[in-house]
Amino acid sequence: MKPTILSIIGKPLSGKDTQADLLVAAHPDAVKLSPGGLIREVRDTGQNHRFWKLLGPHIATMEQGIKIPDVPVVEGMNGLAKEQIAAGKSLIVFAGYPRSFTQLDGIAQLSCDTGSQLLFMHINASDVETYHRAYHRGEGRSDDDPMMHTIRLSEFEKHVVPMMEKLRSEGRIIDIDGMQPTDIVFKQVENELQHHLWDPEVTLPVMARR
Repeated sequence: MKPTILSIIGKPLSGKDTQADLLVAAHPDAVKLSPGGLIREVRDTGQNHRFWKLLGPHIATMEQGIKIPDVPVVEGMNGLAKEQIAAGKSLIVFAGYPRSFTQLDGIAQLSCDTGSQLLFMHINASDVETYHRAYHRGEGRSDDDPMMHTIRLSEFEKHVVPMMEKLRSEGRIIDIDGMQPTDIVFKQVENELQHHLWDPEVTLPVMARR
């Protein structure tokens, strides 16, 4: 069976990372990769991290809630995914990637290079709900600050929403109501994933299906 690349997209604190973690727990052949997670890892490791030269210069930008340049993100994320596929992982779960048209092109190239099936899901949540989650998360992360969260939501609207609209117009993205309880959201995510694995052309435009 071909590897599957599942991209879970959503606003900050929409629940995309939670759903990605649940999928990895349910699928031993899965791995979660996220731009934010990678950049925080680079930040915490420092100059000894192998991606320091690639991503280190952009840590301050990320910590301001602003989207960092596309090229280093694509290089880092696609490189990690190729390594995981080569190591035998058959389900790559991207949380919050791609975030722009350039990154979308990058993930399409990744799918082509690795012969992987590609599936996009959008976990939808209201702005009010994401502010509520930021307030109650309690992790002490700088991006939970209301002002920072506002910036992150603005960046999402600016860069990610147009990309999602393109995918939606092509019938290539599955919208899931992230306002429901976590277990209900996960059941829908899992059902959509299994449907895709059974019929990998389910998210292709009609004219592209066999």
